[in-house]
Amino acid sequence: MRRPQPRPRAHGPGGVLLAVAAALLALLLAACGNSPSPSLAPASPPPATPGAPTTPLPPGAFTFELPDGWQEVQVDGPHDELLADLGATNPAFAESLGARLANLADSASFVAFDGTPEAVEAGDLVTLTVTEVDLPLDVTLPDFAETVRSQAEMIVEDDVELRRILVTAGQAYSLAYPAPFTRPDGQPAVVAVTQVLYTIPGRGYVMTFAVPPDRANDYSETVADIATSFAMAL
Repeated sequence: MRRPQPRPRAHGPGGVLLAVAAALLALLLAACGNSPSPSLAPASPPPATPGAPTTPLPPGAFTFELPDGWQEVQVDGPHDELLADLGATNPAFAESLGARLANLADSASFVAFDGTPEAVEAGDLVTLTVTEVDLPLDVTLPDFAETVRSQAEMIVEDDVELRRILVTAGQAYSLAYPAPFTRPDGQPAVVAVTQVLYTIPGRGYVMTFAVPPDRANDYSETVADIATSFAMAL
């Protein structure tokens, strides 16, 4: 695998996306189930343009159409009852979900997973995590998408394709790549990640779908349907 070289960029405020990039790397690792490195964790969001209004929408001001059997999880918990119920069917599934919930980034505002009996019994943990990043008002969707792509390439040490797509909320971008992570038992593993990126003035949204690699094809249509349903709750 090649090690990606930094891409030249032309953005708004000098260097402000550098802070966003460091924060995003921590968010991407957390969404994949890893605990982000403390040195990369965002201490605070990058400042908006002085004197400019910030985005009026609170965190979580969006909607999805989830398939039957998918469950939304309260980001802040508690999760004990949910994990105990799942553990009665498949302890390993509950342990993996618990680890992923424990490693959620502070900017996570939405989590859901496939809670159908078939998925739980088979141990197929498939999750959707949405993280939100405060942005300067002059950062565009292409700027944001290129920054996320750059961070994903740092994780996989290979090229990642960026695709323009349309969701209910409007123009978006998507990317897919295999991401390494550490299982609860300490063993290395890989998860198939699909991310959908969307922005409004002052805020970026990263929707991260994490699927076992051997089930990626089986879930491709479901992931596409959920992602396409993303809409802002105006």
